[in-house]
Amino acid sequence: MKAAAISEPGEEEKGRAVKIVEAILFTSPEPISPAKIARVSGIKLNVVREALNALVEEYRERDTAIEVIEVAGKYAMRVKPEYHSYVDRFRELDMERGILRTLAVIALRQPVKMSDLARIRGNRCYEHVRKLEEMGFVKAEKSGKTKILTTTRKFAEYFGIKAGDPESVKEFLRRAAKRDAELEKYIRDKT
Repeated sequence: MKAAAISEPGEEEKGRAVKIVEAILFTSPEPISPAKIARVSGIKLNVVREALNALVEEYRERDTAIEVIEVAGKYAMRVKPEYHSYVDRFRELDMERGILRTLAVIALRQPVKMSDLARIRGNRCYEHVRKLEEMGFVKAEKSGKTKILTTTRKFAEYFGIKAGDPESVKEFLRRAAKRDAELEKYIRDKT
């Protein structure tokens, strides 16, 4: 939905434009161009550029852990690098739906053979398992020509599940699935 265009701005409109641009930067998952901000917000491009410059300067003067930066002509709001170590452990891991579903099957059927998982989830599961191993959520142990997959302590800690208790894992997944109708149907059909 496109916002109503802000015409020749006075001080009040400029202040509002800065707030709108700040809100867009705050919610954008990636750097965003001034042109896209203008298109989405309905604010004139020159006013968006002024707002971005004002925000860069304002955040620099505030001396906070957050900054507004320009990267290749696009702008982003981010945590300053010197504070990354403090927030890394609190950052929520982003998982696309397919990876989450693969993780759900592993959690519900653990220990599960990679070959069985491939029959259930298809060939993309190999990539999913690799990513889940990188995240530390899944452990794969070689067993003949296949691998045996189980969830890890990190998986249990991250999701607040009792480690090694398959019933707690299943109950957790059922509760989580109630918030996602597709996932709930998927879990119901696969168990």
